[in-house]
Amino acid sequence: MNLLQQTVKDALAQQIRAEIIRGDLPPGKRLRLRDLAAQYHISTMPVRQALHTLESEGLVSGEPHKGCYVTRLTPEELQDIYDVRATLESMAARLAVPNLSHAALDLMHDLVEQMDRCPRDIVQLVDLNFRYHMTLYAASGRQHLCGLIEILRHRTEHYLHAYAIQQQGMPLAQDEHRAIILACKQQDAARVEALMYQHVHKAGQGIIAHAQVTHLNR
Repeated sequence: MNLLQQTVKDALAQQIRAEIIRGDLPPGKRLRLRDLAAQYHISTMPVRQALHTLESEGLVSGEPHKGCYVTRLTPEELQDIYDVRATLESMAARLAVPNLSHAALDLMHDLVEQMDRCPRDIVQLVDLNFRYHMTLYAASGRQHLCGLIEILRHRTEHYLHAYAIQQQGMPLAQDEHRAIILACKQQDAARVEALMYQHVHKAGQGIIAHAQVTHLNR
């Protein structure tokens, strides 16, 4: 793949990812190569490559002879993912506390303030929220743990808009983000672990409740 192909593929993956996260392409939506190629005035090759990238992130699923579609997770699958996420992310947060630098804490604080300034931009909120969490977890020094968390977070990104916008969960989440930073500054690893578990679990419950309603109404 040459540089131009790489650039087109990456830009297209970013665009489709944004549409999925915003809910413009909802879970279960069929993604047809030719339709996307016509929409973006490009050949089907970069579309195929972009969808492969999104499939590796869990946002897109593909089936032989059926093509690709936006990944739909059942309430039970979301419960499974969020149970695992709450456990892994609270563990990573606890391990990170002794190693957190002033620069990392300053960055987390800055990311929270940036989220305050874009309460309705779900794509930017998802990105900033991801960076906040991964900045904290990176201080744990646990590469494989952080890798697993990153994979699981990507798999549920397209459901976060239900919590952030429809469930109006971001103001509460922002309070929780700040409480976690304060506990980090106080070097209270046990409290950081408990706060993070509650934070992830609460978001998961809001998303699962929304998914249960949409699942019944399909």
